[in-house]
Amino acid sequence: MTPNQEPHAETRRMMETAIRRLNFLEYVMLGVAMALALAAGALTAWMLRNAMGAPFRISWIVASLLFFAVPGLGVLLKERRSRVSHDTKGPNHGSATKRGDG
Repeated sequence: MTPNQEPHAETRRMMETAIRRLNFLEYVMLGVAMALALAAGALTAWMLRNAMGAPFRISWIVASLLFFAVPGLGVLLKERRSRVSHDTKGPNHGSATKRGDG
């Protein structure tokens, strides 16, 4: 190893590649979730039109937004709660080495 070469350059490069791949995977999953929300919204709007005569386009928009936004907000709130609870706990809270002996 030469003196000006970074000692962990290969590890850093591999980590950057993994992060890029995971970011791409997040976008793919978000796209699939959007497509499923649109499909579920269309099915819901079609059933509402047949059952109650509701306008298809407005029903599709509202149902698709609900199918996408409600689970997304649930995940966001759950993540926020877990971060807050993790931040308020001490560094040794819940560790495997901690014993409850009295």
